[in-house]
Amino acid sequence: MKNPVVKKHLLSFFILCGSLFLSTYSTYATVADGVYAYEKGDYKQARIEWLPYAALGNPNALYNLGQLHRMGRGAETDYFKAKEYYQRAAEKGHVGAQRNLGTLYYFGRIGESDHTEALKWLTKAAINNDPRSQLMVGTMNYNGEGSNKNNIQAYAWLMLASQNGLKIATTSLEKMADDMTNDQITQAKALAPNMINRQLSPDDVGLMIKHQDGDIPTVPELNTPEPTAIEQAIQETPNENIPTSTSPQTGQDNYRVQLGSFRSERSAQKALADLKNRLPAIIESSHGNIEFADLGEKGIYYRLQLSPFETRAGAGALCSQLKENGQNCYVVRTP
Repeated sequence: MKNPVVKKHLLSFFILCGSLFLSTYSTYATVADGVYAYEKGDYKQARIEWLPYAALGNPNALYNLGQLHRMGRGAETDYFKAKEYYQRAAEKGHVGAQRNLGTLYYFGRIGESDHTEALKWLTKAAINNDPRSQLMVGTMNYNGEGSNKNNIQAYAWLMLASQNGLKIATTSLEKMADDMTNDQITQAKALAPNMINRQLSPDDVGLMIKHQDGDIPTVPELNTPEPTAIEQAIQETPNENIPTSTSPQTGQDNYRVQLGSFRSERSAQKALADLKNRLPAIIESSHGNIEFADLGEKGIYYRLQLSPFETRAGAGALCSQLKENGQNCYVVRTP
């Protein structure tokens, strides 16, 4: 006959295990119920479902509430409240929250842009193998935003993002390759596999509300070529009306040689004038084009390009001549 004390302890153990199982199941079921309500368009009900579990520290509930406040669905648009929810989830290792918290800091949604804090959180998400964060961290490393410029780390992060399926990362790698030696690229390729967490427990995406239009964060533009020499020339160029094109060249405008992106049209015009003064023989048969680009949260840019070129090889030949004379550039498709 079993000891009554032992039986009592066993009964208590099974009751405790059952309670834990039901509590866990109830938490996940209710977070899922909120996702279901959200997908039906009942944002207020979704918020009601998530609030108590966010109070208990459930990362997906916290993340989802941050999303609601970021998008203004079922609650007022409030980036500061979104930040509070994202931060609590991010500190628990929620990768999506780490990424979105980083973008709030980067784009100045919660005050002035803070690239240092943005890089901190985006790097956490990138280490956790989030492709878009890897793209942003790589771009920030290349541009010297939030840290010193580091082409090797930048290339490694962009390579990981490319391997994770982001085509824009592949394009960025092609642009970067012209600014790096073969040895640097070899170092970056050796570094990349050790930069991510192989023991990652990924977010349970089934309990996260899906991305909607305007919710997926944009990424900063890769600032190639480096504008420092051009910007110095701009400061030395007197104020005057400057033409935006060189002598015309015949041919189909399929490709262009891009020289840089500027925050104002006047800066792009002055950069073109400087180039005409320095290298007139090389660019005499090319048009100088200034393309307006509205990049949304990233702002307005003016891209300085030379055209027209019927083939990529033709554009590449001119770009090679420019590089031999100290002017960085890369070939782009005509907009």
